[in-house]
Amino acid sequence: MFVRLKKMIKYIFATILLLGLFLEAEAGQPKETDSGMWLDFAAMKKFHKAAFGVVGEFYTRANNTSIDRTSVGFKGEYAFHSWLNAGAGFTWMNFKRPGYLELRERFYFQLEPALKCSNFTFFFRERFQVTMYKESRTGTPDAYYWRNKIEGCYRKVSWKLEPLISVESLYLIKGYDRNIFDEFRYIAGVNYHFSGNQKIKIYEMFTCGTTLNRYLFGLSYEIRF
Repeated sequence: MFVRLKKMIKYIFATILLLGLFLEAEAGQPKETDSGMWLDFAAMKKFHKAAFGVVGEFYTRANNTSIDRTSVGFKGEYAFHSWLNAGAGFTWMNFKRPGYLELRERFYFQLEPALKCSNFTFFFRERFQVTMYKESRTGTPDAYYWRNKIEGCYRKVSWKLEPLISVESLYLIKGYDRNIFDEFRYIAGVNYHFSGNQKIKIYEMFTCGTTLNRYLFGLSYEIRF
């Protein structure tokens, strides 16, 4: 079973890279560009193989001059095996819109297989996500996404720093009256482990979307009790 999983992971990795190159090649039409900052935190309580906690987010846009959204929510995780985790979560998101604040609700469920090779670890996150626009004034329908993320990191036991890179695809189901790869995200960064239960992640992200490209600076903090 594990051998089959490794083969599947290789196919997923190759597919996402090819799709990313394809999207870049098709991005010939003029697009808007933007930059901003993403700040988020998570505080998790461990219970044997499970963990539960709260999360928060603060995002900016318009070249870091305007608030994009603030979010708060909760999530849970369960380790089925040393190489397979499952998770689910719920988030309330407050988006800033001209003249009003738009509250959205988001649910997700995910599986995250992992593969270790020497000092390298590869994570393959498969997430199904639903965002509900309950207070939209533009009649925006609920959005259904399949998100596929591949992350590779390098760490030695004696190191506090953990370099990482990742690529993620956001596949919008029945969006724009059809299914479409709505966005790709490319990240390069580093984890810094304060201790066995605290870490901070600093990263740069480039997003390539159907109508907008963004350059983002990100900072994440996580603590586990």
